[in-house]
Amino acid sequence: MLSKLERWVTRALEGTIVACLSVMAVLVFGNVVLRYAFDSGLAVSEELARLLFVWLIFLGAILASRQHAHLGFDSLVKKLPAGARKAVIVFNAALMLAACAFFVIGGWEQSKINLGNSYPVLGIAYAWLYGVAVVFGIGLAVSILLNVRDVLFGRPTDEDLVLTQNLESRVEEEVAQLAARRRGEDGR
Repeated sequence: MLSKLERWVTRALEGTIVACLSVMAVLVFGNVVLRYAFDSGLAVSEELARLLFVWLIFLGAILASRQHAHLGFDSLVKKLPAGARKAVIVFNAALMLAACAFFVIGGWEQSKINLGNSYPVLGIAYAWLYGVAVVFGIGLAVSILLNVRDVLFGRPTDEDLVLTQNLESRVEEEVAQLAARRRGEDGR
């Protein structure tokens, strides 16, 4: 059940990130074309692109956390025995949960402060900008707690016992899976 929910949330995050990036690309490219070709532009483009960029970054950070894709220095941790690695992961999680609390509290306070302030062109409250900190703090906290759950109560794999992941090998693995899937579809 939770696995299904995790997959659904992951897909929703990925879809939202893709939508943000797509809209940003269209807005910025369209604005460049309008400025150079027609000596005009969309006033809303800059504000909306900036807002979407902030949301894209924070939502991407939540997704990267669950997939162990953040940059990190884990050479020392990899050399520790499994029990010590678990302790380091739990300690790291406690520190990160404290940071998440700061994001939630700070984002909430800033959202309340800026509820009456609006973007000049968009006309929406600046709370939409600061509200992403609340979403990020909660989303990252859930991701951290799920990672800790996997390490403490599941059967942790070596991948679970490192704080980061070798992205080069992950990309190679994904490319190999796609190639295998294509071979299966082509009947080769």
